[in-house]
Amino acid sequence: MAQDKRRSSPQDVKADLKCLMAQYALPSIHSLGPGFQAIDSLEATKTTCAVLKRLNAALKTNDTEKLESCFFAEQAFWKDQLALTWHLRTFISRANIAKSLLETKALRKMTGKFEIKGEAEFIHAGPNLPILVCELRFRTESPAATCDGTMWLLPVETQPSGDSTGTTTWRIWILSTRLGELDLHPENESLLRSGGVCSKSEERIETDVFIVGGGNAAMALAARLKALKVRSVMADRNASVGDNWARRYDCMKFHIPTSFCELPYLRYPSELQNRLLTRNDLSTQIRRYAQTFRLDIINSVEIVQTTLDKDGRWNIRFQTPDGMSTAIARHLVQATGIGSQKPYLPPMLKYQAFRGTSIHSSQYRNAKELKDRGVKTVCIIGSANTAFDVLEDCHAAGLQATMVARSPTYMVPLDYVCDDRSLGAYNHGVEKTDRLFMMLPTIVDSQLGRELFSQLASREPDRYSNLCEIGFPIFDSRHPDASLMHNLIERGGGHYVDTGATALLAEKKVDFVVGVEPKAYTPNGIELSDERTLDADAVVWCTGFADKDVRQTVADILKISLPVDATWGVNEEGEVRGLWRRHLYVDNYWVMGGYTQQHRWYSRLLAHQIKAELEGILPAAYRDVPLVVPACEA
Repeated sequence: MAQDKRRSSPQDVKADLKCLMAQYALPSIHSLGPGFQAIDSLEATKTTCAVLKRLNAALKTNDTEKLESCFFAEQAFWKDQLALTWHLRTFISRANIAKSLLETKALRKMTGKFEIKGEAEFIHAGPNLPILVCELRFRTESPAATCDGTMWLLPVETQPSGDSTGTTTWRIWILSTRLGELDLHPENESLLRSGGVCSKSEERIETDVFIVGGGNAAMALAARLKALKVRSVMADRNASVGDNWARRYDCMKFHIPTSFCELPYLRYPSELQNRLLTRNDLSTQIRRYAQTFRLDIINSVEIVQTTLDKDGRWNIRFQTPDGMSTAIARHLVQATGIGSQKPYLPPMLKYQAFRGTSIHSSQYRNAKELKDRGVKTVCIIGSANTAFDVLEDCHAAGLQATMVARSPTYMVPLDYVCDDRSLGAYNHGVEKTDRLFMMLPTIVDSQLGRELFSQLASREPDRYSNLCEIGFPIFDSRHPDASLMHNLIERGGGHYVDTGATALLAEKKVDFVVGVEPKAYTPNGIELSDERTLDADAVVWCTGFADKDVRQTVADILKISLPVDATWGVNEEGEVRGLWRRHLYVDNYWVMGGYTQQHRWYSRLLAHQIKAELEGILPAAYRDVPLVVPACEA
């Protein structure tokens, strides 16, 4: 494997997404008249080709100044996913982009040029954001590969001078590039239904990739690897395939469109497309996926020891009901649900004093179990997605429920999420919508989503006035702090995609306490930080998880101490840290995770990195071009 010789800087340092969004606010083009709405695809394509011609000419002559002039002066991004950097990078500013494009073009031997695929399109990405967008294709020779991309252009109006009138030119706002296929190692879906090779009772297993985990992330990666003719074995602690969902609470359901949740190669059945997926739907699909593609998975696995030998191969000793086994693999992937496995429980005094039942939401199954224990009153700590699910379930079972909302909850109506301009776009084509969303810089994508939700919320400012009137603390998408992307990739929760449970609060069918923290247990419930007590037969802690950073879990799960990169949150380029990419000091250890859209998209990119290494053609990750983000208040 090619070794990285430079210590990284911007890719490792934790940044603040909201700070980045403020620093790189969406451009606002005010000076253009309504005539732009009349640009048809023919004119849009002609204009885009002219910009591409200038870009290609500058690249061919290695002219940094001309290359910079192709990009929008006030703000420009280049997002690359393996095509030229063989890393996951976002470069910001014309100077950084020009320098890095010229360097990586030479490294990857991009001898041809960017070409437009199909026709360009004129769209209004926002009230003052007229854009020309097109898809691209190009080639590299080191390694030999086809690549694709997208380009977003913004108009620039020159001021009239003398007898001349002002003109409008277009500049590149966003250039996004991605590895398509390796010439000698293309994806082959016909391999997916070939037989597995792993016997679950073998004492020694040799494989290319050992994947710890057996959920959606692991399955997606295993399938991608199989299509690239790479052997992999999954090892899951659960007793059966699909238990990662089957063991969740009974009323658990996704709060997003089914089309958004598709795994590679195998869609959910048509009857599930127009409703929210339940835990049983999810569990059934995982089993179907593993069976259809004959993926190798070993269940009931407990890892005993992991070592890295002098040849750079992983030796993993693990226990199953059949006995002790050892796996030998070149690559090790942790796909254990980073950020969803280690329950977080706030420190509490007098734990032994409580005579009732206290459980984390990860232990909650249904309200009937509580009733069978004699529970009549339940206190739910938290006010995000899981807390509202549990609240609704307990109320439906006849329990007297009280929610403790420690801080305001960001409310996102389900219909906003399912809007055709949001995740509802996936109903009109998964691959096309992935290319639209997943090739945008996170800094831009998060702002476009925030702007859409803000517009929708502004049309109905009183939607949650009933909650405000009764004193329940919420904020909606009009609030300046509202950012769903922040909640997803930095905070790991704190929002509720409203599927209807807020009506229980508004109609006063359940109780709530706000602005306080649980402090200590009492014999009959809990004491709050304002010295009040709250009586309850059971306490359900919907307080999230404490394992977002893999550095805190790798030793516990793999039984080895490794100098791995931090995970989750964003770096100074706005890229998610530590997932789907090479780690600086352990370059054959990988973290696969995220939410379902990320499983589908990044499983492909991760699989290609592994395949390239196994074939001896993986370039060093391009880690140059420091980007210093000025400090700002979170």
